Amino acid sequence: MSWSFLTRLLEEIHNHSTFVGKLWLTVLVVFRIVLTAVGGESIYYDEQSKFVCNSGQPGCENVCYDAFAPLSHVRFWVFQIILVAMPSLMYMGYAVNKIARLDEDKGGGGLEDLLRGVRHDGRRRIQGDGLMRIYVLQLVTRTALEAGFLAGQYLLYGFRVIPVFVCSFEPCPHSVDCFVSRPTEKTIFLRIMYGVTVLCLTLNVHQRLDHGLECVGIRLIEKKKLTSVGVV
Repeated sequence: MSWSFLTRLLEEIHNHSTFVGKLWLTVLVVFRIVLTAVGGESIYYDEQSKFVCNSGQPGCENVCYDAFAPLSHVRFWVFQIILVAMPSLMYMGYAVNKIARLDEDKGGGGLEDLLRGVRHDGRRRIQGDGLMRIYVLQLVTRTALEAGFLAGQYLLYGFRVIPVFVCSFEPCPHSVDCFVSRPTEKTIFLRIMYGVTVLCLTLNVHQRLDHGLECVGIRLIEKKKLTSVGVV
């Protein structure tokens, strides 16, 4: 798959999204993917190798590290990115296929026009091509996943990375102190990822409210027109 095709695909995602949806995509690409790939790997590359416990008992450090971090921060965020982006990717596949078929029925170029970069108004295409229900469904699913991962991140890691972790699990002979490398830097990065998740969740809720208010407005206008016709 060529880079030009990927570029056109991203442009098509923009074309079939509202303004808030485009903003969410920007946050996903710039803050989540780039931060996790560049910042996360450099900060957490020695996460386990620098996790040192004051015990010489074989296996003690491995058990304590497993208790300290059941799931690596970076792996958690990668898993979050994949699952949160999945509803949008599935919606895009459905939308592009349906719009291409409608364009072909109308005598247009169909999928070839989409791949050549023919631009569309995202909001109008969503409303006019019968995509509103699917769009809202993927938006609700995305919001639920964001909220779930936000709660999961809090349950797993809290709001800070502690510098000293006290461990008393077997095979450790007694309670031992385990020391975490660069806890302050990791705490800052952890809170940044909290902020990104809250921002994405806020955009999703705003987008859902925006669509809800728009649907209510359309129904009121239609009701007013029907009332006017009845009076005439």
